[in-house]
Amino acid sequence: MKNNPSKFKQVLRRIASVIRSIRYRNQPERIVAMGYDEMAGDYGNWALRHERPDRDKYTKLLIDNVPKGAKLLELGCGPGDPTTKTLAQHYAVTANDISESCLELAKKNAPNAKFILSDMTALDFAGETFDAVVAYYAFHHIPRDRYEPLIKQINKWLRPGGIFMAALYPYDIEDLVTEDWHGSTMYWSSFDEEKTLQLISAPGFKIIEQSKESAIEDGKETTFLWVIAQKYS
Repeated sequence: MKNNPSKFKQVLRRIASVIRSIRYRNQPERIVAMGYDEMAGDYGNWALRHERPDRDKYTKLLIDNVPKGAKLLELGCGPGDPTTKTLAQHYAVTANDISESCLELAKKNAPNAKFILSDMTALDFAGETFDAVVAYYAFHHIPRDRYEPLIKQINKWLRPGGIFMAALYPYDIEDLVTEDWHGSTMYWSSFDEEKTLQLISAPGFKIIEQSKESAIEDGKETTFLWVIAQKYS
């Protein structure tokens, strides 16, 4: 290892990840925050390198259906490029993330947006504050028992007729901790497609668009369930 510093660093990082996965197994928000803090820049660059046509497709659908200048909340904005950056060109954006490092990058990428450092499940806003709430590839980092309360909160935050759009894992995964995702420990949790759609429909949403969209990431096909739902007027 003396002749291979990078290999030594990888081993140290691996050991740190294993320790963290054990120490914070019952604190998933800590795992997510620390993981994204470590890899914020690398993850942002990776996201830009890997094209996801579904991101562009659903962003266009949103822009076509939500008037310019509307108040929009983005949950789990990450480094803010390309999504927050694009949304802030059309809307009055409030964006949230659990990672301080990601938010520092997002502030540079979308300087016109307002940012909140917080676990998305701990956010609170007055009723009927937003015209749209979106979550791109973010829900699968929160525990399954927090899905339903968060969706109910989103419904409360939206004005009548408001739009909720999200890209969700359509997989049955509970409290999974992986020790090397982009070099960091990460937490995952999600429901299958049927249960996910049931949860979104329950609190007063009408699903107006849904589809499973796939793309190749690092040589592997990754599929997300995209949903656009409208709050009953």
